[in-house]
Amino acid sequence: MKNVYLWWGICSLFFIGGCTQKQINLVVPGVSKELAVYRKASVSDLKYKLEFHLPAQQKKAVKGKVEISFHLSKPEQIILDFREDREKIKEITVNGQLSAYRFEKEHIIIPVSESVVGFNRMEIVFIAGDRSLNRNEDYMYTLLVPDRARTLFPCFDQPDLKARFTLSLRLPQGWQAVSNAPEKDAYEADKDRWVCFAETEPLSTYLFSFVAGRFERAFYTQEGRDISIYHRETDPQRVTQLPLIAGQVFGALNWMEEYTGIPYPFAKYDLIILPGFQFGGMEHTGATLYNDNRMFLTSHPTVNEELGRAELIAHETAHMWFGDYVTMKWFDDVWTKEVFANFFAAKMIKPLFPAVNHTLNDLKNFYAASYSEDRTAGSNAIKQDLGNLKDAGLVYGQIIYNKAPIVMQMLEKQLGEEAFRKGIQEYLDTYAYSNADWEGLMDILDRYTPVDLKKWSHIWVHEKGLPEISARKEKGWWWLVQRDTWNRGIQWAQPVSVMFVKGDSVKIKEVLLEKEKTRISLAAEADIVVPGGGGKGYGYFALDTASLSYGLKHWKNFQDPLHRMSILMALYENKRQGKLKSADFLTSILTSIQREENPLIYSVLLGYLESCCADLCTDKESIQKAEEKCLTLMYSSLGKEYRLGAFRTLLRIFRSPSCSQKIYTIWRLQQLPEGLYLSERDYMNMTYELCIRLPEKSEEMLEIQQSRITNPDRCREFNYVARALSPCAEIRDSLFFSLLKAENRQIEPWTLAVISYLNHPLRQKEALKYIRPALEALEDIQRTGDIFFPKNWVAATLRGHRSPAAANSVKDFLEVHPSYPPLLRNKILQSADHLLRLE
Repeated sequence: MKNVYLWWGICSLFFIGGCTQKQINLVVPGVSKELAVYRKASVSDLKYKLEFHLPAQQKKAVKGKVEISFHLSKPEQIILDFREDREKIKEITVNGQLSAYRFEKEHIIIPVSESVVGFNRMEIVFIAGDRSLNRNEDYMYTLLVPDRARTLFPCFDQPDLKARFTLSLRLPQGWQAVSNAPEKDAYEADKDRWVCFAETEPLSTYLFSFVAGRFERAFYTQEGRDISIYHRETDPQRVTQLPLIAGQVFGALNWMEEYTGIPYPFAKYDLIILPGFQFGGMEHTGATLYNDNRMFLTSHPTVNEELGRAELIAHETAHMWFGDYVTMKWFDDVWTKEVFANFFAAKMIKPLFPAVNHTLNDLKNFYAASYSEDRTAGSNAIKQDLGNLKDAGLVYGQIIYNKAPIVMQMLEKQLGEEAFRKGIQEYLDTYAYSNADWEGLMDILDRYTPVDLKKWSHIWVHEKGLPEISARKEKGWWWLVQRDTWNRGIQWAQPVSVMFVKGDSVKIKEVLLEKEKTRISLAAEADIVVPGGGGKGYGYFALDTASLSYGLKHWKNFQDPLHRMSILMALYENKRQGKLKSADFLTSILTSIQREENPLIYSVLLGYLESCCADLCTDKESIQKAEEKCLTLMYSSLGKEYRLGAFRTLLRIFRSPSCSQKIYTIWRLQQLPEGLYLSERDYMNMTYELCIRLPEKSEEMLEIQQSRITNPDRCREFNYVARALSPCAEIRDSLFFSLLKAENRQIEPWTLAVISYLNHPLRQKEALKYIRPALEALEDIQRTGDIFFPKNWVAATLRGHRSPAAANSVKDFLEVHPSYPPLLRNKILQSADHLLRLE
């Protein structure tokens, strides 16, 4: 046998497309860029005809069959992707004959002798992989982004080999099914139900999807367009929100059609609202998935919650054109679909919320979220190098979701709105149902402007980090100075607003920052200069002592909310950089938060209050002052949104026995200050937090709260998370180590909640031992989890820690692993930023 295996090993060096070194490396785990280029050069007219038998029993195997047809430009080896065990491949025929295929490193390799020029057809009988089926007791759904189609069925799993899919599902009685295309036929056979779907438009494999199980269906029609919403909600108050959700979907579709000049490019638009869904949403054509907590709001939602739902719907709808209709060639350009989704979502929600200051909302969302990663040692460029799709999930993050739209807004301003729109329409027409990259878009937009877009793009898109911008007085003049903290000598060209203070006079001036130093005209007599003080400009605005003091004292006095927000954000970023004490910032917030009338700024202030309390976790006096302020706001005459925000913040910061007793009384009696309303989820969160503060009552509280929950899916979630609340350290340890096994963390949002409570700020000392094994498990988390799970796993582990010992655990891990995968290393550095800045 040894000789046989040696012979196959030698032959493989020559059989995989020839004998050059580059071709030898085609068969590696994952989907390498070399393999993708190799296949794209010869495979065309691709179609998949899929069949799955979905059993009622959750643990029973899902049987599948796929017919793959395509054209080849020349006879060659066919390399398919299948990330499952060899035993799950039952039979393969190629062009009518049993195949002498090989299975190696997650690939099915068909000999060149079995392929022909022109039309080829393969049939594969297999057992479907479970990794991406998301199976629950009475429903399941697929989630195949970015490279997980290959975990479900054998395929060419790369975004630029678009295909037409035809799907048939054999279902248990009573189940419904939804997929990308409309239902074509349904019938009963052998005590099961068969559902057959029409052929799709050309789709990338990551967009193929189906959902099956027990769902309720709501049907809506507007101006000849139909959509269906599938859900599992039982709360009547939540169900009554469905018409509003449908209306926002219709509105987003109409807006995108009007802007692009292209009618909705797919056969249908249905959506499925899922409990415990990993993302906010996922843009499968015809079967878009949404998280239930993002879509079903409380009976008295905040402005932020309403904005968040509308933005999410608009985001996923924009993807139908940007991502689905025109798709990136390779996942290093995944940001090109996310940037347009967020960029257009910000435009779409404006008419829905006319009372909202949307410039302020963009500052709050895009800038603050982007800074959270761009300020760290784990910063990355918008466009990142990606050699293999198995690492594609790691390119996702706040920088592609939030920095990229800021850059796109700059680009639109440079071209002008009309020229930008024409360029985007040309882009869509050029690459319809096909694939593009960022450079292709730049080539088109470059024709609409005299600006050197490629030079501009290199700095903003291909380089990581943000400029440090400060004001400096030299020889009687004020200068705006930018510095590259990564010491590459990069200079970011952008307009920056600057605030000039002279006595009681305050003026705002916009300065074009192009060089390392730019002299600010008309500023020679200013006493204080605050860069970024008018709300324009991207970067860390490093304030001097006078500016910090002025900002702390006067931020609340600015009438323009954009000015207030920009000063607050600058203060917060200077706090993160260690230039402002958390206690001083907290005092400033507590002194003035009750006067804040803008709901967006008020919510930001509450977030900053919570951040300061986390920094001051051992300062009982500061925490008590924050508790008292939140209680005062709760019982004040402020609007219900303000009072509810204060209460939810209080739930995350309270420490004192007296405050714990007050919250326990509210929970037990379910009696709130007049006009304040809490949702079932608020009571669930209150239970979790109280169990940690009052361990002697935890068992009783969990039992009572469980009896209050009416929805079975939420009850499952509650029982899952409640395990982390045990007062027994041995039970918590056992739970934590059980989650190091992939099969025990399949519902990722619930798992993250467990990790957060195990590492709760009040459990820092006991939880210190979890940090190292949690980091050691990160590579497995990446292999088995979905795209946001690795970053969220690390964040949930480290968020509650503020000790030097925790910081040392992270540092020691990184030192012991000097060759750790760079993309994963960045996720650790981003999540550990608050620890690595500890003195």
